[in-house]
Amino acid sequence: MSGGRGRVTAAGIAFGCAFAYGALKLDWALGGTLLMRETPLPRAAGDALLHRTADAVLGHWMSVALAVVGMAAALHLSGRFRPHGRIRRGVLLAGSWAGCLFMVSRAIGLLGYGFFHDLRLLTGAVSVPAPAAELVRYQAGWDLLLWSPYWLAFGLCWGVAARHYGRGRTAGRSGGRGLGTGDWGPGHG
Repeated sequence: MSGGRGRVTAAGIAFGCAFAYGALKLDWALGGTLLMRETPLPRAAGDALLHRTADAVLGHWMSVALAVVGMAAALHLSGRFRPHGRIRRGVLLAGSWAGCLFMVSRAIGLLGYGFFHDLRLLTGAVSVPAPAAELVRYQAGWDLLLWSPYWLAFGLCWGVAARHYGRGRTAGRSGGRGLGTGDWGPGHG
């Protein structure tokens, strides 16, 4: 992928992932249950989610706000908006790389859930208390096939978009404004 095009593609996918995440959390905040039971969480957090405790609902609203911030960041990484100086650029890059690291770590299983943990659960390498075994294995299956690939794609897109954004600005490439039209070029950072 070329620099500008790769950044725009990765940022566009990150935007779509942030939108989907925000839409799901908005559904939950408003009382919906789409994919709620399929979400792998520790027992107490899962119970709070399913019983719609005040803390869980507040968490959904906070996640919606975070998704909106993520969508705005993805648009900035795509080159859609004029860059806003070094501090804002640095915050955008730091947040994007932090998001990449967190999401990829979650996807592969460094944070408890993820591909490795799911495979260990589903193959019986990890013991699960009998009363919870069916639900835990059900959620591990969903995590293996939906959530972990989602977090991996989302995280890698943040990393690719941030890498291209950072390199594009320092390389001084020129181009027009908007998705798919390249960097702003020298003198605009």
